[in-house]
Amino acid sequence: MIHKGTQMLATNRLTLRRFLTEDAEDAFYNWAGDPEVTRYLCEKPQESVESMEALIGQWEQEYDNDRTYRWAIELNELEQCIGIIEAKSVDDQLCSIELESRIGKKYWNRGYTSEGLDEVLRFLMAEVGACRVWAQYDVLNIYAEKAMEHCGMSREGVLKRAGINNTGIVDLGICAQVSAAAAVREEEDEEEISNHVEKVMGEDGKLRNVISDETMEYVGILAKLELSPEETEAAKKDMADMLDYIDQLNELDTTGIEPMSHVFPVHNVFREDVVKNGDGREATLANAPVKKDNGFKVPKTIGE
Repeated sequence: MIHKGTQMLATNRLTLRRFLTEDAEDAFYNWAGDPEVTRYLCEKPQESVESMEALIGQWEQEYDNDRTYRWAIELNELEQCIGIIEAKSVDDQLCSIELESRIGKKYWNRGYTSEGLDEVLRFLMAEVGACRVWAQYDVLNIYAEKAMEHCGMSREGVLKRAGINNTGIVDLGICAQVSAAAAVREEEDEEEISNHVEKVMGEDGKLRNVISDETMEYVGILAKLELSPEETEAAKKDMADMLDYIDQLNELDTTGIEPMSHVFPVHNVFREDVVKNGDGREATLANAPVKKDNGFKVPKTIGE
């Protein structure tokens, strides 16, 4: 990546720029001091305008590093800082940048976050050369995921109990956008594997796929796997069987067959929600030694 630091960016409604000390008051009252805005984050809300001013002072010094990416989201019509987009981590080896954003709650659901993220994604991929820009978020924060999806980031999965924020231990969702160059590289990797697969004639007169040791070594490098000789032989057989099956599927004539979204026909079955047998409460409590409020009364098990 060719790092350029936090450059000024612009959209129809926003200016994305470096933070200034005079942003402290707007930043504090719009988002940084609001516990509701920082609810799903690790950091605590700022305690005062003065503490926000001190934090911005640190940020201003960090702008000297061209690997620092931290934008104040300024709403043009108000000329106020209403939020922030920043890089939480930068991995030069993977050409990967992790983003985090937040915005004042009175500006939620107006598309400002996704509008800003969209321009930041363009800058990081087109000008910095990032191959992957991603973000993690508390899965309960559904609006964060929607904002990322609106700017072209795709959900990749959920990591169970993988993070801690101001609400406690949480499940983390992962959204990312991968550059076209990275997608081309994946296609080239697949083509490289196919070029290493040979076909031999079997005793039944059919061509069958044979996976070479070189191919398995190449796959191991791509997948970062270290296989024992026994595991390698088993994997070679499994891969060959899968390729043979794919060849069989490719021989099928699918002319006039509509693509299916599911292998089985799926139809919703609706019926009226009618109680037939009831809850059987009277029969259930008929032999109860002690009853109270239509339930079993049992001894207390937890003290005061």
